[in-house]
Amino acid sequence: ETDRVAYWWANRMLTSDTPLREKVALFWHGHFATNEDKVRDYRKMLQQIELFQREGLGKFGPLMVAVAKNPAMLQFLDAGANVKDAPNENFAREIMELFTMGVDNYGETDVREAARAFTGWNFRGLEFVVNPRDHDNTDKTFLGETRNFDGEDIIEKILDQDITAVFIASKLYRYFVRDELTPEYARELGARFRALDMNVARFLELLFLSKDFYSQRVQGHRVKPPVELMVSTYHKLGLAQV
Repeated sequence: ETDRVAYWWANRMLTSDTPLREKVALFWHGHFATNEDKVRDYRKMLQQIELFQREGLGKFGPLMVAVAKNPAMLQFLDAGANVKDAPNENFAREIMELFTMGVDNYGETDVREAARAFTGWNFRGLEFVVNPRDHDNTDKTFLGETRNFDGEDIIEKILDQDITAVFIASKLYRYFVRDELTPEYARELGARFRALDMNVARFLELLFLSKDFYSQRVQGHRVKPPVELMVSTYHKLGLAQV
């Protein structure tokens, strides 16, 4: 069944009337990395792919919340083991390190306190649930603020950090334009992404209409990842199905 999902998506990439939507979904699939080996449920993987297709070009904030509540992500990062008497830090650490702020922009105390805020987050079948008996309903100190944070509060606090806009804007730039990016330009891109309310479609429009995107230092620079290379090769060969 997992192979059928993979073929379904590959053929959708090949025949879609909205290829950018599929390319952005593929970007988020790599950014919010999960895999079937651990999730072990093709339905959850399909549900996550459809989330990226549906919400990937929208605002990053709602997408981040939806991904955090997604059963595939919850399974992959051991949410079921994160309970108030024994918080598991996997989920909290990955959200900050890989999904939003990057390394060195938070401390170990922030990881521990965020983990407490996410206690009780789990899934039942394909639905997100919060188990009240497993949730730590006391004050936590996160990124310098102390209050009774829950999981969504933690995500909101992360989204308020300027480094989050810089991190996501930089990653989009490197994926769609080129790898080379100075710290100064990264901060500028982050400010522009923030000014657009972290709307991915509007930010990509800004990139695609920029002089930078059409400059000689960009043309022919980007190496296509394997899936893109496969789909573009099928297009060039005139093949209609993977």
